[in-house]
Amino acid sequence: MRRIGLVLFGAFSALALNPAHADDAACKGIVDAMMANTQTPYHSVGTITLEASGGSQAPISKSMPTETIFTGTEIFVKLPTGGWQNVHASLDDVKQRVRKAADSFKDCQKLADETDNGKNLAVYSGTTSNGANVVKTKIWVAPDRGVLMRTETDVTSAPQSDGEVRRQTLALRYDYDNIKPPANVQ
Repeated sequence: MRRIGLVLFGAFSALALNPAHADDAACKGIVDAMMANTQTPYHSVGTITLEASGGSQAPISKSMPTETIFTGTEIFVKLPTGGWQNVHASLDDVKQRVRKAADSFKDCQKLADETDNGKNLAVYSGTTSNGANVVKTKIWVAPDRGVLMRTETDVTSAPQSDGEVRRQTLALRYDYDNIKPPANVQ
């Protein structure tokens, strides 16, 4: 369960595979926003989509909801049963993993600003790869607070020995109002 919480904590754990590029202005924007979310309580809601195509099996696609609450001191993930679980993650460890992942992005771009729900948002994209997986991320940042408002992360595997390609997409929206631990923690 700890792994799920770390993945959901911005969807960036265990992705740090390349040298840091945080000196680039666009990559710095990604790093700053990701690190702000390790210090700012939030509630995120989204969808994880798993796909597999090619190979000997028929293509599959499965989506599932995901929800996380970060109180500033604890991380809670919503279980498929509807209950919540405290991930009991070390926040220092989470911050280190997020920093390492954020620093791994390259080919970063500052895209045109977008308006979402009446708010002007800065938009960035970046890519990281380890040869086995390519991770492409697009983030929307509230310029006034520097925190993530939306993220879309696409992880695509290299073709497997049977030709199958696996893909995982995580789309999240964040809010920052009235963040409290969930009531039904298991």
